[in-house]
Amino acid sequence: MNQTNFVGLLLTTLCSNYPPESNLIKDDDGNFTTRAPDTGNTTGFECTLKDGDQLEKDILRGKHLRIATFRYDWPMSRVEKDKNGVLRGSGIAFQIIETLRKQYGFTYSIVAPSKDILGDEKSGILELLHNRKVDMAAAFLPVLHGRYDSLSWGTELIQNKYYVLMKRPKESATGSGLLAPFEDEVWLLILVSLLLVGPTMYAIIKLRDRLCGGTHSRSFSLSSCAWFVYGALMKQGSTLNPATDSSRVLFATWWVFIMILTAFYTANLTAFLTLSRFTLPIQNIDDIARLSYHWFTRDGGILEFAIKVETDLNVLRYSAARGFGHFVNVKNFDQVKSLIAKDWLYLEEKRELMYFMMNDYINKTMIQVLEKDRCTYVLTADSYLTRSTAFAYPKHSILPALFNRVMLSYVESGIINHLASYNSLSDTQICPLNLHNKERQLRNADLLTTYYVVVSGFITAAVVLVCEIIWRKLSGNGAGKAVASWKVEEIFDIQEKKPRFAIWRRAFNSMLKDAPRKEVNGREYYVVRTKLGEERLIPVRPLSSFLFQKR
Repeated sequence: MNQTNFVGLLLTTLCSNYPPESNLIKDDDGNFTTRAPDTGNTTGFECTLKDGDQLEKDILRGKHLRIATFRYDWPMSRVEKDKNGVLRGSGIAFQIIETLRKQYGFTYSIVAPSKDILGDEKSGILELLHNRKVDMAAAFLPVLHGRYDSLSWGTELIQNKYYVLMKRPKESATGSGLLAPFEDEVWLLILVSLLLVGPTMYAIIKLRDRLCGGTHSRSFSLSSCAWFVYGALMKQGSTLNPATDSSRVLFATWWVFIMILTAFYTANLTAFLTLSRFTLPIQNIDDIARLSYHWFTRDGGILEFAIKVETDLNVLRYSAARGFGHFVNVKNFDQVKSLIAKDWLYLEEKRELMYFMMNDYINKTMIQVLEKDRCTYVLTADSYLTRSTAFAYPKHSILPALFNRVMLSYVESGIINHLASYNSLSDTQICPLNLHNKERQLRNADLLTTYYVVVSGFITAAVVLVCEIIWRKLSGNGAGKAVASWKVEEIFDIQEKKPRFAIWRRAFNSMLKDAPRKEVNGREYYVVRTKLGEERLIPVRPLSSFLFQKR
């Protein structure tokens, strides 16, 4: 470049009034022609310096920028070849680039990385920036302040939130069976009350009898008190008739407690079977490690980088070190579906997970899958990671200083968020956590607890029976043989046939020996009086005894 051209270029760059306006010259024929100014002759020329805005607008004019981006990150960015084989960009990132191009007057070409990933110094978009193979990256990259000294970051554009996608469980994490209405602590306290209230009643009644005594005092055995507590819980009646005020208050208190408890249980059970919200076993990343779930995410993506470098995802790093975390090619949809079908968890940015769910839902709709079977996947309710995104530049690039002010105005005016929401599925409900199904029929799983109770009861009864038999065999007192030799008709016979085996005579011999008899409706009764002076009738021969009478 000769000195004249250099001076002209310098004056064009710095002076707002250079080159001077062209002069109209009248030729010999009387026509006016335009003569270009003499850029080489600057004698007597006074330069008016450009202001800052003019310098910024002109500094890139005519320049050519190399821009890197993802091949497919819709709606943020996407690269396609035109009919001439030239890469053309689209999406929100290139809407911004086109606005900047018109304002600053530059041209650009697109450079796609060999691997369509974020990468590092050796691969992906970060490798292009690190080695200065491109002038900027027009993609919504996660901001990694302090991680790479060779990079500069532009204005933060939007925030990406990362969620967990999993196969929709058949049952809610809170349960839907008979134990669902109460938490484990409540059931434990109910069990403790069953064990303690019976002995407490027995102790208080005994203490009252010892301190107060009286003719109206009535004592109950420990087994009777314990059985009353259990029977009240099962809404059964009781033959116990307390005679003192203190024991009556005890019995009434337990009945009121059981009434309130059963009312709450019935109401909550109805709510759980009809209106309960569906919950997932995974609430945060700590649950992933605690429950030893297998999980996967994009190979070379932001999560892989964050898990390996950042401290706020140490739980996932330890899980990956134990073999539960995997980094795969998530663009292979069939592979992703097969992994999720094995109850693996898919960790990724919400937008990508929503598109994955939408594509699966559309495909099932096209092949006419039943409505209730279309929502195979579900997202966790809350995000576990939030990262800001921005354009990236090589270190010491002048582009951030030029572009940041313009892009900041876009962010503050809401243009970026508008474009992101307009082109995304952020407001679309695709297979939400609660499907709000109107039909709710009891399933076999809802009654599973009932089956457990029945089986456990029969097993317990069988074990107790075996223990009784062993106890009688080991006692050696002959009582077992005597009882085993009784016949049914002998037990219930109150005639003089075998009086030593007559249960009724043995039990009431002393009481009924001189008791008067009374005939009521053709049946004969003993007339006896209780300790309280009440008159009672006892059948001489119950009708049920005829069932065992020999013919």
